[in-house]
Amino acid sequence: MAISESERRSWTTPGAQDAAQRTYASVKAALDRSPSLSVLDWEVFLQGSYANATNTRGDSDVDIVVMLKSIYIPDGTQLPPSDKIRFENRRRGTTTMTAATFRSLVQQALSDYYGSERVHPRNKCLRVDKRDGYVDADVVPALQHRRFLSYPAYGDPPFIEGIAINPLQGGRIINYPKRHRDNGQAKNTRCGDKYKPTVRQVKRLRRRAVDLGMVDKRAAPGYLLECLVYNVPNHLFVADDSVRLSNVMMWLAQYSGAELAALCVSCDEVHRLFINDPGQHNQHTTERVLKALWRLL
Repeated sequence: MAISESERRSWTTPGAQDAAQRTYASVKAALDRSPSLSVLDWEVFLQGSYANATNTRGDSDVDIVVMLKSIYIPDGTQLPPSDKIRFENRRRGTTTMTAATFRSLVQQALSDYYGSERVHPRNKCLRVDKRDGYVDADVVPALQHRRFLSYPAYGDPPFIEGIAINPLQGGRIINYPKRHRDNGQAKNTRCGDKYKPTVRQVKRLRRRAVDLGMVDKRAAPGYLLECLVYNVPNHLFVADDSVRLSNVMMWLAQYSGAELAALCVSCDEVHRLFINDPGQHNQHTTERVLKALWRLL
């Protein structure tokens, strides 16, 4: 059951990108052809493991955000009191566009391009079924979210760009996929390009634990593992693949669930991983998973 050094090294290899890139290009082409969307200001981009270059062999779908920029959701919750007054008194535009209407336009564009039999509404996204040479795509219609950092009397107020997802059921979900991606790239640079390979190692280790019945397949999804590894101190990301994986897992497995909740931020550094991250991760379940992964090593 022990994991050999050669296997640990092989786990650093990223999964194939070609099918995901073809799928992304195809979805973008479908959206670009829509007359209804052509009059709106929107942007399409990847999120998740393919966007963050942490995908492994076996990652079977790609997440694609379609973000409407014609309107945005303003967030002034972190502003100082003096700025909040100006924020509350800001000029508000009027529009007939809603999140539900935008989702309908995106669904229609995909159905026109692929055929309605390949497009399936899900709670937070629209699933486009794969065909040969492609992967399944989860297309996420969203509005731009602006988390304002200040709100000066003059000039454009600085903000962190996020996305606001209005699911079919449940409340609005706010994520910051671009900030997640950029922070991951910066972490990878600080760690001598060893952070992302280590995320892939930990994801493969977790997959092995699931196959052996040591971990529930619903526990510790890839996003959670990526964020956990993000919190590991940079000096532990040494060059040797086998030693590095041991370093990272030893550091993570030493903490209780409560300690993990106090320590860990999400990769966007806006959310606390076990406190207000939209994924609603359970620190006690995560503690058990990490200790099981450490035992497996």
